[in-house]
Amino acid sequence: MKTMTVSEAQAGFARLLSWVASGEEVEILDHQQAVAKVVPWRRHTEASLAGSVVAEGDLVSPTAVPWEAAS
Repeated sequence: MKTMTVSEAQAGFARLLSWVASGEEVEILDHQQAVAKVVPWRRHTEASLAGSVVAEGDLVSPTAVPWEAAS
């Protein structure tokens, strides 16, 4: 991950955007403390959710846990 100071980010905003557009993440520092992170924009698509849900166990058999449907 690249880093820039607040002053460098202000003076070189076009360079900062160029790095981010090429896939870099850039941490912005103020007095050597991280204050922000600029990351590439990612559009959420259905394909990006693939593998994000994990099914464990049997989802259709009755369980021992009683419940009532809300009316």
